[in-house]
Amino acid sequence: MKAILRGAAVAAALLTANAASAAVVVYGAGPTPAAVNALVMTDISVGDTVNVADVLSPGDLDEFKFTALERLRVNTIALSATSSRATVRAIKFGLTSATTSSFLNDGQIFTFGPTSSVGVASLNGFVMNAGDMFSLYWTESGATSAASINASFTTSEVPLPAALPLLAGALGLLGMARRKAKS
Repeated sequence: MKAILRGAAVAAALLTANAASAAVVVYGAGPTPAAVNALVMTDISVGDTVNVADVLSPGDLDEFKFTALERLRVNTIALSATSSRATVRAIKFGLTSATTSSFLNDGQIFTFGPTSSVGVASLNGFVMNAGDMFSLYWTESGATSAASINASFTTSEVPLPAALPLLAGALGLLGMARRKAKS
């Protein structure tokens, strides 16, 4: 009986560890547009899946600021926006406040019927050290209606360079050879 309880405890611990490593961070403003110039801040760790969702009104600037708690890799950031074609064309996004990327120039816009469009794009991933921050900015200028915006990315460990273990081994062998030569 004790073995069964111990096995159940180990299984529960493994499930808890797996759930913790796949943390999901979700932002949402709900069905109504967020306040103008919204700022949302959060911490990220290795193994996080981050989903950002908001409603961007004409003239708004949304900023989502992320701080790395450990060295990690931010994988490709997928972006989308849903609204009228004219509004999706007016949305700009980027990793700096000088948002120069748009669905019109750096992504694709798909139109569904006379009033609905979806824009999709991506931003390249990068490596962050503990304490580093990055921001994801959205602006909508010249649009006449609100748009639903979404971004998602995952984080992963930064792999060791393949040559690093070889270099460490070679330095160890050189040290051993030097000791033998002295004695």
